[in-house]
Amino acid sequence: MKKYIVAGILFAATMLVSCGGLQSFTFDQLYPAEVTFPEQVRTVAVVNHAPAIPSPKKNLLTLGKLDGDGKVLSETLAGGLADSRYFQQVVISDSAITQELTEGEILPQPVVDSLAQVLGVDMILSVDRIQLLTGKKEIYYPGLMVPFAAFDLKMRPVLRAYIPSRVMPVVTISKVDSLLWDLNPTLSDHDVVNEASQHTGFTLVNQLVPHWKSVDRIYFDGGNPDMRDAAVSLREGDWQEAGRLWKNLYDSLKKGKLKSRAAFNMALACEVQGMMSEAVDWIEKSKSCAAKGSEEERAALFYSTILQERAKDFQLLNLQMARFGNTALSFKLR
Repeated sequence: MKKYIVAGILFAATMLVSCGGLQSFTFDQLYPAEVTFPEQVRTVAVVNHAPAIPSPKKNLLTLGKLDGDGKVLSETLAGGLADSRYFQQVVISDSAITQELTEGEILPQPVVDSLAQVLGVDMILSVDRIQLLTGKKEIYYPGLMVPFAAFDLKMRPVLRAYIPSRVMPVVTISKVDSLLWDLNPTLSDHDVVNEASQHTGFTLVNQLVPHWKSVDRIYFDGGNPDMRDAAVSLREGDWQEAGRLWKNLYDSLKKGKLKSRAAFNMALACEVQGMMSEAVDWIEKSKSCAAKGSEEERAALFYSTILQERAKDFQLLNLQMARFGNTALSFKLR
């Protein structure tokens, strides 16, 4: 069974890389969670509070509304949070906490306080619901005479975070996500419910804790011996040496496209090493040295937008990583 994650990605750098002198590379970068918890929250428990569902059928494919499996989602979420090592301890409650017992989706404060005390945790994460909406969709690809049929799945979980002594949840997460499958005769409700519940669990992990993403960047290569030597250092992961060569080249030139390119590459070296304010300064220097309408200006304008967003993320990331006594300077090259 083949599935596709639905995403609308506009990678403008593809146009730039086709120009002479520009190269691309990929590396892993740490991104902040969408939710920031107090540093005092060190231990968490995941509770399945979603309504129980009948066992999904293996010989039926429903088009319309379905309910996901709260147990599968909770186990996937707890496992993902434990693997992230962001919290000191992650436990999963195997107690039967039904919405009939709690008289609704919101966990009453006495229940939260009791669970936290019994499980010995600072916070309760309650999986309250996972709604699925399924349907058929025709996918068109350039060059194909006819579209192919796909199975469209939209998932909407409801997850609430509780801290003892608080009357209401401190956070509620309810974000719609999508998947596409090849529509084939073997696809069933059993496959859809299990895959959707697991996928949603992993998606929620990325919303709750800092996580790694693969990102694409471009840099200028060639045109000068120092630029070529610096590019070799880049590919070997020696960013300090690459930065030294680019900065020396920038300082040695009065103006021109090579000066702009050296500044552009310096911005990249600073970003990879976690020096975001310096990266923003260098990309501004690159723009100021570039000729109007030039390849250098287009590349610098494109990268400037990325760096501005990354600088905002970096501030939040440092706040979230403060519990470890360090900042978000780590990176991994591919």
